[in-house]
Amino acid sequence: MNAREAHRLATARLHDHRPAEAARIYRELLAQNDTDEAEDDEWLAGLVGAYQMLGAKRHAAHVLVYLQAFESARELFAEAGAAVDAARAAELWARRLVAAPDTPSKRSARALAERAPHAGAVALRLEAARGYEGASLRAHAAIAFAEAGAHAEARRVWEAVLADPRLHGAPYERALVHFNLGVAARAAGDAESADRQLVRAQQLLEEVADRFESAGERDRAFYCYGVLLHLGREEGAFENLAEGFLNCIRILKEDNLKYYVLQYYEDFLRLAIERGELHAAASGYREAADFARRAGLPYERSYLQRSAETWWLVAEANARGKGPPELGENALAAAIDGFAALADFARVRESYRRLAELPLPEAKRARYARLAARYPDVAPRSLDVPQLPDYLRRPHAYPRVWEADLIEWELDGDPLATCAAVLGDRRHTARTRRAALEVVLMELDAANGGAPAADETARQAKVAVLLGELWLYPALSPLERLFQSPEAAVRLGVMKALRNLDFKRSFHLLRQGLADAAPEVRDAAMEALEALHFPHLFDPLVRVFREHPDPAVKATALVAIGRIRNLEAMELLVDVLCQEGEALRDVARQQLVQFDAPQLAPLLRKHLEVESGPAKATLAQVLRAIGG
Repeated sequence: MNAREAHRLATARLHDHRPAEAARIYRELLAQNDTDEAEDDEWLAGLVGAYQMLGAKRHAAHVLVYLQAFESARELFAEAGAAVDAARAAELWARRLVAAPDTPSKRSARALAERAPHAGAVALRLEAARGYEGASLRAHAAIAFAEAGAHAEARRVWEAVLADPRLHGAPYERALVHFNLGVAARAAGDAESADRQLVRAQQLLEEVADRFESAGERDRAFYCYGVLLHLGREEGAFENLAEGFLNCIRILKEDNLKYYVLQYYEDFLRLAIERGELHAAASGYREAADFARRAGLPYERSYLQRSAETWWLVAEANARGKGPPELGENALAAAIDGFAALADFARVRESYRRLAELPLPEAKRARYARLAARYPDVAPRSLDVPQLPDYLRRPHAYPRVWEADLIEWELDGDPLATCAAVLGDRRHTARTRRAALEVVLMELDAANGGAPAADETARQAKVAVLLGELWLYPALSPLERLFQSPEAAVRLGVMKALRNLDFKRSFHLLRQGLADAAPEVRDAAMEALEALHFPHLFDPLVRVFREHPDPAVKATALVAIGRIRNLEAMELLVDVLCQEGEALRDVARQQLVQFDAPQLAPLLRKHLEVESGPAKATLAQVLRAIGG
């Protein structure tokens, strides 16, 4: 039966006052990925009607949230006594109004002949905040108060969050609360309290970042440095801003996320110029040029030019401030280095001329004048230096983890709450939102009636798989909770979900799956391991390869590493050719012959000069296979 036939059948069942059968058919449609999104609203509206006939108000209201019919959803949630759901509906409605003010939802109008009322986003956010606070979701409430501009209320609620005993032994979350409390206090006009809170946040974040890096959890350290970056903006302290940016850049470099690196460089250097931190900017432009060259990106000359020009600005600022002439001399020497690398000899000459005018010893000034005279007939040249285009900038490069991670902490891995926040958010794809709606409805089913144990196990396993189909980072928290299940089928579902979740955090679960007592869970973990091969996952994959005792797991990790196709992966595979046993050498050989990298042949020849035995033969075999 195709989707249209199923829709007609469900509609007939609804007209015959058989809502349970209609709801079952509509739910089967929801599980299909090939239905036409333009026609979804009709049968989803039918699903709303079926649930209302059944008296399942929360079910109906969540479908209305999916359809963006927030006012009707909010009313149904209120009738059902679901205060948190009603608050979330108000918050999502406010977000939509901000994104498209006074614009009714066409999908809601088409599905339910309903126009969104002209309500203010501020009032809706205040309503959401009060609803969250009444349900003891205080972090949610404080964020909503802040978004409504009620900073004194936000501060009051953050102070209550800080007293939560669950923060004991959770220094990262505590640091985030201090940060949010400091921001709220500053917005409320209490600068002294804000400074105290932000200083405490900084201390905790630096301690926790060091701890994360020592434990090999660089992704979590990155988030700490990201908050420090924003803390620097809040305080106006360039030192904190620089610490946050430069540590984020360091971790992004290690993860081979090239365009994120350049975006962070660009933003940091712009702020450095704006704040008059010219020395830091000039040095940073040169570092960015070196990175672009090593990464094979076409922006080295642009950064070299900006570095040299900024060194000129450093020298000018030093002269105006009557600083030591040696500082101006060093700045102009650095400018010469950059301009010479660009073959911009007119500016090299101008730099030497400026050096000759500095109040330096006469012998130095005479030498610089002679050097300037070596370029008598050099004409200025216009350099064609491509700069990083806007389309390569990532829109979500600066996640608001100080809010998102506290929301996750407060939800504590609840699949229903996690997905309820997704299904009404149009920033996500229709496929993601439909998977979220399926999870919500399944969780509501379980809450309404106790299913037999076997059915509950199957349901939880299905929920786990659907969480993977969100393709979103927030899915990991409920998956971590589900993996604690004593049922192998549920843990198997978690491993299946990980195939779609290319995040470093996924590997914390994956390593547990690889060591699971149930062979089917271990097999699914192996499949997920092979599927996860994005560049920034190189380090976790290497860790699995180095630490896991099972040769089959090591081989699978090598396959995933080989698919990354970057320089680090190539070097590791060559090391495997030289150091590991025959089985792993064969895996590495199969991956290397598929590489298209000019560095591979020289690297193989270098190892051939010193290796002997089986490794030498394998190296030569790969070299011949790539035509080297």
